[in-house]
Amino acid sequence: MARLPAEQLARIKSEVSLLRLVEGEGYEVTRQGKDYVIRCPFHEEDTPSLIISPKSNLFHCFGCEAAGSVIDWVMQTQNISFRHAVEILQQS
Repeated sequence: MARLPAEQLARIKSEVSLLRLVEGEGYEVTRQGKDYVIRCPFHEEDTPSLIISPKSNLFHCFGCEAAGSVIDWVMQTQNISFRHAVEILQQS
């Protein structure tokens, strides 16, 4: 299988809004300063601890340490491979 070009991955990471993707998936998003917070889908919690930073287009959970880009989000929430996540995001 051919390796994905770095330019293609960089374009997906910068052009596909993680915040819009998360909102589109139905998560309750709350603004917190310049960032946004949601209840982490990767562990049980009562208080939202997953931060989404629109400026960097990254996420980080202070409860379970899940973190990454829009590609990582799709991989982890859908339990799919890197390549499959990239294919999904290319169609966005």
